[in-house]
Amino acid sequence: MKKIKLLIIGYSKFVEKRLIKSIKKIKKIDYRVCSKSKKNKMIYYNDYLEGLNFKPDLVYISLTNHLHYKYAKIFLKKGYNVIVDKPITDSLKKTSELLKIAKSKNLLLSESTLFNYHSIFEKILKILGGKKNIELLQSNFNIPQIKSLKKIKMTKSDCFMDMSPYAAALIRLYINPKNLKIDIDYKKFPRSKNIHSFYIFASDQKIRYFGNFSHNREYLSQIIFYSKRKIVFLPHQAFALSQQKNIEIIIKEKNEYKKLLIKKDDCILNYFIQVIKSMINNNFLKFYNLLIEDAKIRDNLYKKIK
Repeated sequence: MKKIKLLIIGYSKFVEKRLIKSIKKIKKIDYRVCSKSKKNKMIYYNDYLEGLNFKPDLVYISLTNHLHYKYAKIFLKKGYNVIVDKPITDSLKKTSELLKIAKSKNLLLSESTLFNYHSIFEKILKILGGKKNIELLQSNFNIPQIKSLKKIKMTKSDCFMDMSPYAAALIRLYINPKNLKIDIDYKKFPRSKNIHSFYIFASDQKIRYFGNFSHNREYLSQIIFYSKRKIVFLPHQAFALSQQKNIEIIIKEKNEYKKLLIKKDDCILNYFIQVIKSMINNNFLKFYNLLIEDAKIRDNLYKKIK
């Protein structure tokens, strides 16, 4: 099989620190980076459309939030498979519009919410005896805000836009959508429509989920799984697990704590392996379904924000 040509639009910190490291592990991918704002040896193009001279098979969009929809639509209409950093758009209507274009042209369209592609989540389920034994799921994700309110407004990058994709993915993964009940509480910046913190409450009558997300507190990134007999803590960097190190989890059982090291894994690598398989098989239904499920959950939440 010939190499898949990947054009990366934007040189975000995620691209620089994580994406390229994972892509380099895949011999089947040849990549180029395009950035208007940065110039260094990693940047091949400084114009997004000029990057199409590379004749890519796949375009990865890693720009600020407010540009995701615009450029996803441009590249889909030009006939390219597209992956977009989360959030892919700011509304169900826009996401559905992009999905309609992708389906009409039989193109990949995917939102790269990637944390759950790490094998640690399957291992945690085995420790708990399967998803059926989970009674409560809790997540805490706080990142201190360093952007100005002006930039947050301009780039559509408040806490809800940045972090609701993680909440939606957890709800999709663990809560039955047929019985889903969901609610949100939130706090806005003074004299602003932009949200700096929000709290999710979701339930399917069997599993309950509580999510705490903030741009206004000390850094914290953890997920906690509760069953009747065990509690499993994924205490550090749960939404951006290291590609380089083994991961420590903590298990509480019979009022005793024990630590367990889980072998290192790469969620970005695992995700791209799935992407390559879908391109080889020319079947993108899985990614379409994930995309629209998450978009519907976020839309449900967004409607509750005043």
